[in-house]
Amino acid sequence: MLNDTINKRIFRNIGLGGLLISVLVGLVVYSVEHGKIDDYVGGLAEEDSVMYAKYYEDYYANPSESSLGILQDRVSASIDPDKFILVEIYDEDIQRLILECIPDIAEVKQDLETNFADFKMQGEVAHQKSVINEELYIKVMSPLRDLSSAKVIGHFEGIYHVSEVKIAAINRQIFFYIVQSMLITIVTTILLYPIIYKQNQKLALLSKELLHSNINTIKSLGNAIAKRDSDTNSHNYRVTIYAVKLAERLQVGRNQMRALIKGAFLHDVGKIGISDAILMKPGKLTKDEFAAMKLHVELGVEILNRNRWLEDAVDVVLFHHEKFDGSGYMKGVAGESIPYNARIFAIVDVFDALTSARPYKNAFSIEESLSIMQEGAGAHFDPRLLKTFRGLAQDLHKQVNLLNNEQKLTKSLDKLIGNYFSVGD
Repeated sequence: MLNDTINKRIFRNIGLGGLLISVLVGLVVYSVEHGKIDDYVGGLAEEDSVMYAKYYEDYYANPSESSLGILQDRVSASIDPDKFILVEIYDEDIQRLILECIPDIAEVKQDLETNFADFKMQGEVAHQKSVINEELYIKVMSPLRDLSSAKVIGHFEGIYHVSEVKIAAINRQIFFYIVQSMLITIVTTILLYPIIYKQNQKLALLSKELLHSNINTIKSLGNAIAKRDSDTNSHNYRVTIYAVKLAERLQVGRNQMRALIKGAFLHDVGKIGISDAILMKPGKLTKDEFAAMKLHVELGVEILNRNRWLEDAVDVVLFHHEKFDGSGYMKGVAGESIPYNARIFAIVDVFDALTSARPYKNAFSIEESLSIMQEGAGAHFDPRLLKTFRGLAQDLHKQVNLLNNEQKLTKSLDKLIGNYFSVGD
């Protein structure tokens, strides 16, 4: 099962990585190829502006019908579907002198004028793109300069049509690089997969061992306190089973359930810091002794905060002696200000205490226990959660009673824990 999970993760991650690489390659190629078009068109504009400047300079020095006609002829001769399909020449006051275009442009000429209407002279080479009828057009502007002084004496505008052949070539290039990147990814995957798989197996095994170690740490801490307090581990096992079953009925989420399990097992871990004279005292505690006993809550929090994996158990450890009416300890919070997991645990903790025999008392029956607890609804317990618990208490107590030794309790609890803890949690 673990190996299957590793295989799926590896293939999924590599597949997604290959797809992402392919998309990125496609975007890069698309950008590069369109950048090449921009550079090419910009180069054409600069070449033609130099060529036109030679003829325009004659007109600029001696404006006449003759010099303008020579420039007009030169522009007409340079119009080419593979170069600029439309050329305009403006004087230094941006008054149009010449407009030439290929005959086939007539049907889109108006659209070109509309789409590029906001593209104004900038005194330097500039370009703008527009798509008309799914065809790409690029308008380029370039100043015409005096060949000796570099003074701007006019302006050149040209529209370049990116042909279907050119677009098809770009698409082929993009497709080629995408396929190439996918093939490289596949080949790399085939070569690296055995190494990745082996390392993941080791990592998964270490993670599994770490998880088991963490769970055993919970059990060891809980059992150590239980042994010291009452010479039995059974209470911790039972209250954890009760808590899980109640939480399942309440449809608690997986993360919250894991925190509840940890907290239930370690709810009294702070008692490790309470003196034997108080902890083992057979009679009733004095006021000062009870005040010292209450400190086990804060001591427990200190212990948990030293281990990041146990930090989410703090809610139960810190608040499980709070009461719904605010009369509990250590914070004296009330109602829904008490964390949800602590309100769940308070119910099952008291239930197990009432239904279990102790050296100083006999076990109460289910009916007596639930009756006593009902008297505390809204005072000690969250009444809504208590109502839910009352609905499953009879059957649940019967099931737990059948687990009449620690070996059976351990087996049952381990099964529950396995449902909520796995590698990666």
